[in-house]
Amino acid sequence: MSLSGVNPDIDDAPVPAQPEPPRTGRRWSVPQPPRLSLPVTGMLIFAGIRVLGVAVAAVLLGHGKYQLRHWSLVRWMRSSDGGHYWSIAAHGYTYPAGQLAHASVFSWFPGYPAVIDSIAWLPGVTIVAAGLVVTAVAGLAAAWGLTALGMKLTGDPRISLLMVAIWAVAPSSTVLSMMYAEALFCALAIWALVALVSRRWLTAGGLTLLAGTVRSTALALILTVCAAALIAVIQAVRARQPFGPWWRAPWWRPLAAVLLAPLGLLGYLGYVALATHRLDGWFWVEKHTCHMVFDWGTSTLRVVKGTLLGTPSVAQVLVVAAITAAALLTLWSLTERIPVYLHVYTIVVVFLALTTSANWISSKPRFVLPAVLLALPVARLLAPLRTSVLVPLIGVLAVATTWFGLYLTVIAHWTP
Repeated sequence: MSLSGVNPDIDDAPVPAQPEPPRTGRRWSVPQPPRLSLPVTGMLIFAGIRVLGVAVAAVLLGHGKYQLRHWSLVRWMRSSDGGHYWSIAAHGYTYPAGQLAHASVFSWFPGYPAVIDSIAWLPGVTIVAAGLVVTAVAGLAAAWGLTALGMKLTGDPRISLLMVAIWAVAPSSTVLSMMYAEALFCALAIWALVALVSRRWLTAGGLTLLAGTVRSTALALILTVCAAALIAVIQAVRARQPFGPWWRAPWWRPLAAVLLAPLGLLGYLGYVALATHRLDGWFWVEKHTCHMVFDWGTSTLRVVKGTLLGTPSVAQVLVVAAITAAALLTLWSLTERIPVYLHVYTIVVVFLALTTSANWISSKPRFVLPAVLLALPVARLLAPLRTSVLVPLIGVLAVATTWFGLYLTVIAHWTP
């Protein structure tokens, strides 16, 4: 059977005549609503989870300890990284040379604030409103792409929709309702993976280029494009495909994708190098202002050990549980029979998230969020359940992850 669910061997077979339904004696009946397409259904599931999360956040902020903090819903949605993106969208990268305290602005990539700025010039549209619109639209695009990716990998609409739902309720998924760049990055990354599976090399390279202007996690996409291109060229050589003129050769599109993919990330790193007058400018900023370095995960392991053996706070327990789940899910995902380069993407995303220093330990579940294929084995596990069980289950998880994100930000004063 083909991935679309249509068997090409029986498409032309005559369809037997169907018996007419018995007449009910009524002169009219209520028409059945048209069946929604899979992408629309996926986007509606994602939107429903996001609306539920925002509603839960609004209720929580008006009660208990949350009420004592005097946070409005808008303040929460633009908090933490949202403030930095707001500043960049409004003022650009203002950096008085030599003033280390102001160099931290370069930690946040320009792609997301650039899109915000392109909308905020409209009359009556504030920067915060533009940021939330970009987040919402990008989230819907990501949900659409994830249903497409799920169908290409499994051919099962139910699993594809469950992948969307599971990703939308992942730990720290509240940032998909906030002024954060994750929704935009995930949309670009997911569609780049769809393009790779479909062997649309130039599209994959272009989307990876754009993703490189949004988050440094684009390194995972760049390596994925390189791995996919290498596999494609090796297959072409083994199949002894004729190379002929370069525009007909099987290698030129994969090679073009490999050349395109890193330009966005390298371009921004080059810009920071010029602005800071240091070749390692962005890494220097990360180390000295954000205290983020690559340490092979030793500090993360130290935090996990301290949480298990010490007297941790509620926030520490929740974050360590999310990190542990991500590591175990990564191992589980390797059992999936999907293209090798997709495994490369998942492994690199999780590796980058867990092997940087633990100064921002609360952000590590968010760093794992782009590893959308972690949802695939869970979706397979849940697919046999009835919809009447799945809907309340997803609803409970949506409420729980909203509380998780809200608690980290408002009560624990941690960055999600």
